[in-house]
Amino acid sequence: MNKKAIKKIIAFLKMLKAPAKMLPYIVGLVIGIIRRITDEDDAALVDLTEQGFVCRKSEQIVGGCGSPAATLCSNGSVAVAFACERVKDDSLVSSLCLVRAKDCKQVSAAGRRFLFDTPLQLGNVTLTQVSQGLLVSWRVRSNAYLHMPTGLEPKALEKYKANNKYLFDKFPEEQKQGGSFYALVPENGAEITAAFPAPAGFTQGPCVLSGGEMLWLGVKDGKALAYISKDVCKGLSLVAELPKIAEGRAVSHACCAKLKNGRILAVLCSAGEFYAVYSDDLGKRWTVPKPLEIKGTAPNLCVRDDGVAVLSFVQPEKKFAVRCCVNKDGEGDWCKVRLLVSSTADKMRRPYTAAVNDEFYTVSRQRFCGEKESSVVFTLWKPLKEDYDPVAEAENRKQEKKNKRRKKKDAAV
Repeated sequence: MNKKAIKKIIAFLKMLKAPAKMLPYIVGLVIGIIRRITDEDDAALVDLTEQGFVCRKSEQIVGGCGSPAATLCSNGSVAVAFACERVKDDSLVSSLCLVRAKDCKQVSAAGRRFLFDTPLQLGNVTLTQVSQGLLVSWRVRSNAYLHMPTGLEPKALEKYKANNKYLFDKFPEEQKQGGSFYALVPENGAEITAAFPAPAGFTQGPCVLSGGEMLWLGVKDGKALAYISKDVCKGLSLVAELPKIAEGRAVSHACCAKLKNGRILAVLCSAGEFYAVYSDDLGKRWTVPKPLEIKGTAPNLCVRDDGVAVLSFVQPEKKFAVRCCVNKDGEGDWCKVRLLVSSTADKMRRPYTAAVNDEFYTVSRQRFCGEKESSVVFTLWKPLKEDYDPVAEAENRKQEKKNKRRKKKDAAV
């Protein structure tokens, strides 16, 4: 809504000879309407964080994009992988894309490189920098979930559905398989190696250990499983099944990261609740799952070189929002859960966070933007000083409660 329209409404209110007691109610009602209209006008934009949280303006890539992952490359550049829709040989397919940029502020404008195409639905993309290059993994849904385009008119969509069998038959067999896969993108820019089947579903890339070994944490049949890989092209070896949370409780997501002291921290998600487990022998044995006072889904762990750990996740609400909390060493208490990014359009899903110098870089999926297409949202942010100190954060919360009680007492007087 423009300023001229707002002035007309205010002028109309002045013309009304309403009693003085009714004016605050009418003004409040009009302000609410203006805000609602403004929100609808900005439906394609993402909301920034709560006041005081240091976060830069988010950027977007639209056009049927989703399930993103990010990593900091060995040369200091930033890489992002995600699934997107594109037309290939007169067919609309789901592609695995890779974008590289000198810094995270240029990612949204960088060119895409297509790594993999399939007529099925792609998801759960992960990306990790390893000694051999960029390690990417993804999930391809089964034949029952043929890729459906977004934004088509009803007649065009019906035609697409009618041609599905023809489109599906055109693709090579290796591109029509459902399941989880991983591949290596060499540093020299060559094409990816052959896609290898993954033994479990991965929602975060592996944790790189000393000597180039990699510790993967995946989920299969509701169980969290740990795998070790010395050479990604030679397969993964199962080393442990993580302890059960409780009898009958299934794990839906699992992620892990190496702490500064060499200990491995893993976060498990079960029925919207998070649990922390630790390993001191590179994933062979794990502690009993400890419940965290954090609720959400799709957890993602990131540990910076100085040991600061960040847990980013989706918190289901009326509109899903990406939130995060900080732990100064990965073993103490987690600080206040903060809103990282939300949307005035529709739900935010599946965050993936990477450390960039003294800041953090989070990519997430906005289910629909203003054009009714999914998009990838990039957010560069930095924690507050108290986010590194849970004691200071607790004192701040106490002070906030005191201030609220004082305001209520003053209002009563």
